[in-house]
Amino acid sequence: MKKVDSVFIITSEDTEEKREVFSSRLKSIAIAGDAPVTIIAYDDNHSSLEISRTQCHHNVWQQAKDKNHKSVLVLEENFSPSASHYHILNTSEPWELIYLGRKSHGSDIPFESGGLVVPGYSHGSYAYLLNDVGIAKLLNASSNQKLIPVSDFLMAMQGLHPDRDLQKQFSGTLTALAPMKNFIEEDSGKSFTDGYKPLHPQLFDLDVKDDAAWVRKYINPQLAQREFDLLCDEPIDNVYCFPLFTPLFCKEIIEEAEHFGEWTNYRQKDEAPIDIKLSSFGFDEIYSYALKKFLYPLVMHKYQLHGEGWKNLISQNFIVRYRAENQGHLGLHNDGSYLSLIVTLNTDFEGGGTYFPKFKKLVKAEQPGHASVHPGLLGYLHGARPVTKGKRYIMASFFFTGSRPFADGSY
Repeated sequence: MKKVDSVFIITSEDTEEKREVFSSRLKSIAIAGDAPVTIIAYDDNHSSLEISRTQCHHNVWQQAKDKNHKSVLVLEENFSPSASHYHILNTSEPWELIYLGRKSHGSDIPFESGGLVVPGYSHGSYAYLLNDVGIAKLLNASSNQKLIPVSDFLMAMQGLHPDRDLQKQFSGTLTALAPMKNFIEEDSGKSFTDGYKPLHPQLFDLDVKDDAAWVRKYINPQLAQREFDLLCDEPIDNVYCFPLFTPLFCKEIIEEAEHFGEWTNYRQKDEAPIDIKLSSFGFDEIYSYALKKFLYPLVMHKYQLHGEGWKNLISQNFIVRYRAENQGHLGLHNDGSYLSLIVTLNTDFEGGGTYFPKFKKLVKAEQPGHASVHPGLLGYLHGARPVTKGKRYIMASFFFTGSRPFADGSY
């Protein structure tokens, strides 16, 4: 494959130290060649770092167009070369974007020639190629992009984003490819961070090879012993309630979210910010690990789910804050998921709870760390009752298989 016309690196701060690291790492990326490198620093004083990074990606696309580049390599500062099989990019398959690194959620479609796939639902904007056609498409669509995270924007442009509201905004005509094996990974261990320091670093101190200490501190001990039938109540058919996390976990994750402070609204509507993706402050992988180890076996047992596929459920995870004085409820809706999980994090508020009108039942946990799980898409219309005093914090997760959730739940 031809070398790119230019390399753009998006960073939180342009320093000589970082330039030396970038230069060293670029030597392992064959397609970069001797192409000129442009460093673009985002405003880490902005109220939302995610918005700042997104604006930088847009600036890259505009600069590439202004310079009439035919192809560019776009990297975020945490890029780490991990493979050298760039010869597979000598392909006759059409493309406008090629992911060099991403986190795949399944349903990739491989080519017979091997090495490359049409990507399914994925996350990652830290390493990708764009040609001039792709650049033009992204810029033409970005006028109504409303600064959604760039990874979500790219998925919507490929017609793969689960949120129907986003899909309505964009054409879904961007042609993308990806390698079966990433060329570039995110270097979470050595990367330059955005300056965020956890309030409770012990929350993030989970070693999957030896998780006993973390489990004792944060997972309900009876659930850890898999006493599923003893612990579960079923206030509504197929809606199960049970203890999941300890009160300490609930206290610390609330404080961590408030310490992070970048509340958004996942649906990108003109509503008050009420949620934070756990991935925004680096907690999503830890939380997903805990769910897979302690929630998935309960779900498979209670719903009698058979087959290996259920062990590979994907989840979207958020912390949500309802305030009596501002966005204290969520209207009736169905979720775009197979299953949905709600974890109660606090009880020092009035009102709230999850109401299922078909069953005339309000599900409201009485203790922090208790959870409820229910079917998402069909038959379980529900909403969050208004909080009348104080703040209600929950963790919400939406589970699905394959490449993405069913089209849009009003999360």
